Parts: sequence; C-alpha cells; structure tokens
Amino acid sequence: MSNPPLPPAPPPGPPLGSAPETMPGSTKGAVVLLWILFGFGICGGALSVVGYTMLAGLEDTGDVVIPSSFMPFLIASIVQILVWTVLRAIFAVRIAKRSASARKGAIILELVGLGLAVLSWLFTPEVEVTNGAATSNTAGTVIGAVIGIALAAIIISLLSTADSKRWCNE
Repeated sequence: MSNPPLPPAPPPGPPLGSAPETMPGSTKGAVVLLWILFGFGICGGALSVVGYTMLAGLEDTGDVVIPSSFMPFLIASIVQILVWTVLRAIFAVRIAKRSASARKGAIILELVGLGLAVLSWLFTPEVEVTNGAATSNTAGTVIGAVIGIALAAIIISLLSTADSKRWCNE
C-alpha cells in the first residue's frame, strides 16, 4: 500500500523586518486626513470664488474699498487652494499604493502650506467696509485656518513616523 502524496507546503511568509501587510495606523490616519482636507479644499475653493464675486459686486456699488493688492492676493489664494486640493487627492491615492515620493511630497506640501498660512495672516490686505453692507467673519476664518493648520501638522507628524516611512518605501 502506498501513502497518498503530501499536500504542497504553504508559501513562505514575509521575511522578518519587512513592511507590514496592512497599512500602518499612522499612514492610514494621514491618508484619511488628506481626504478630509481635500473635501475642505473643494468647499473652500467654492466659497472663495463666491466671496470673490460678492466682493467685486460690493466694490462696484461702493460698499467696500478693496486695496489694489487684495484681488490679486485673493486670486492667488484660490489658485493655491485648487492646487493643494488636487495634490492632496493624488498623494492620498499614491501613499495608499506605497509611494515613498508621494509621502515626501505630502510632507513638503503641508510644510509649504503651513508657511503660506502664516504669511497670509501677516500680509493679507484689509478690505474697508464703507456703508456697513458687508460683515466680517473673522472668527470663522480664524477657526477654519487653525483647523487646517492643525490637520496639516498632524499629517506631517503621521507621515514622518518610522512605520509610514517603512510602508511607503516597500
């Protein structure tokens, strides 16, 4: 009587010290936050365009006095929001696919964004309201900016962990 053949041996597992099979929590958290900031970018871009249109209309009626440097600043801000929004989506997708360059790109993007946020607070020209027709939502603007800055800082810290670096370098 002969014995039946043995089943084939299971394939070997990953070598010790290799990247984890699943995305580390820090990387997953950063990707989720990139998508959240993508959503904020869509909303912020739309609101900025609406704000630009409303300001231009109020300037035409004489209700506000807009310094000549403000509108180019606002247009540059809208373009920056759109570029950041697109890049955040690209980086989120590529980080999930283990791209080291996307991880580095997202860190650089958020660092530059933090720098631009500080510069915009320092150098944004003021719009003068002449007839009380426009109201300022400074508290809402500051809260939104602080949330964006906090999320960017968290993304930078999450993508800078050893687990995220290891995941993306595989």
